[in-house]
Amino acid sequence: MEKRMNKEELLSLLQNLKVDKEEFWVLSTSALVLRDLFPNAGDLDLAITEKGLEQLKKQYSLKRKENGWYIATDRIECVLDTKEEWKTEKHKDYYLESLPKYFDYLKNSTREKDKIKYDIVEKKLKNI
Repeated sequence: MEKRMNKEELLSLLQNLKVDKEEFWVLSTSALVLRDLFPNAGDLDLAITEKGLEQLKKQYSLKRKENGWYIATDRIECVLDTKEEWKTEKHKDYYLESLPKYFDYLKNSTREKDKIKYDIVEKKLKNI
């Protein structure tokens, strides 16, 4: 089984990124881990702007996947996106995927690993 990363390991990866914090936001499970809602993540998924992608290319030799995502390392993947207020929430030092946006994704997902997170996010949204 793959080694999963806890909050400290994710924060270490983020601190070593040479990308302006305004040019990316953390997605999915990694965003839940950074909010202390989930214990660990398999990788660090990022949404990144055009400018951020250019900055990331200076640090990593990116490989493009068939689904349009980029692989930076075996622990970091990103997808090009536009940063809009409804997509992100500032949490401590980083922008994270907004919980309502992630919850919309989870509602339609059929993946078992996403079904586990549905109740966690739903409960958090009810308590906000």
